[in-house]
Amino acid sequence: MAAMEQELITPEKSPTGAQHHGTGFLGCVLAASGATVATFCLLGSAAAATAWALASMLGLPEYLTWAAVALAALPVIWATAWVAGRAWHVEQRLEDGLDVDVPVFSMTHYFRKKS
Repeated sequence: MAAMEQELITPEKSPTGAQHHGTGFLGCVLAASGATVATFCLLGSAAAATAWALASMLGLPEYLTWAAVALAALPVIWATAWVAGRAWHVEQRLEDGLDVDVPVFSMTHYFRKKS
């Protein structure tokens, strides 16, 4: 076997969906809301600190500082909403015994009704 060549190991039998996640609706809600809150707090604090620091360095008046913070909140809100939809989607897939899929970077993708 060459140095960079590796053998793929596959399980003899795929586990069934009931053995995968098993936390139920409450577990899905807690996991998805935890990811959402963490995203909002981390991105929100970073955006607010960046906007405030930039406004302070430029010597902007207070009302423009608050405008910069409000403007910085827009991508934070978008990212938080996307993470909420994605986290709920992933938790539902895990609950159904499916694997995590490739993320779709569209705001409406995770909020559409599933047929």
